[in-house]
Amino acid sequence: MHLFNIATNLINGPFMIGYEDDPENFYLQGEAVGNEPQVSCRILDSEGHLLFSLVNNSLSHGGGRKLSIASATNKFMVIDDEEHTLLEIETRDEAGRRVTYIKGQFFDKDGRLAARGDERGLLVNCPLRM
Repeated sequence: MHLFNIATNLINGPFMIGYEDDPENFYLQGEAVGNEPQVSCRILDSEGHLLFSLVNNSLSHGGGRKLSIASATNKFMVIDDEEHTLLEIETRDEAGRRVTYIKGQFFDKDGRLAARGDERGLLVNCPLRM
């Protein structure tokens, strides 16, 4: 079974947070496909400018910055040209389940912190659509 750690809850997905229908705003969605996480998102900086977009783990728009994707076993990262990790997706085996953690700081178009992910899971700030 594949789960995502969202707001300290383990959910099997798919999930979507943010504003998918607003092309100028943050969103993050994930699902398990063949027991592997697939993430699509639109990630903005703290001033509300687009950093990048992903569609099913593939970089689709770089927001004018040079970005690279690094991957290792069970880990996927988007890194900028200054070696800052902008997004990290890590899957671990925990008690017989595959659990995916999404790490980073995610801002909305007004520069407000919309969500942040770390070792505890992805925490969503209100009032954000979930």
